[in-house]
Amino acid sequence: MNKEEWIFKVVDSFYQKAKSDILIGYHFRVVSDFDTHIPRIATFWEMQLLGTTSRELSHPFDVMKVHVPLNIKRGELGRWLLLFKKTLDEQAKLHPEFLDLKNLWLTRLDFFEGVFLRFFGF
Repeated sequence: MNKEEWIFKVVDSFYQKAKSDILIGYHFRVVSDFDTHIPRIATFWEMQLLGTTSRELSHPFDVMKVHVPLNIKRGELGRWLLLFKKTLDEQAKLHPEFLDLKNLWLTRLDFFEGVFLRFFGF
């Protein structure tokens, strides 16, 4: 497994959990074709973690604009982060060769948590 495949695996595994989560799942369950977005989300994380992507981009990312209509609450952001970090831990245990990538990902999650906190005024 290469880095891109591992990133996809983490993203896919996380969103499988998130869709059924009692606190944040409703955000994902209302989108009928959410699974088609998984590769795009993985592409975003490839760019964040690797500085490049193996996938073609049809349009640029506007992470904040996409999330505005969701009316995300502070607790939902916390739950998202908790589930994502748990998924990273699980996947790093299964694939310890990606421990450095996991640690970088945790740093990027902290960065984006700050961005969301400021943007949404939590």
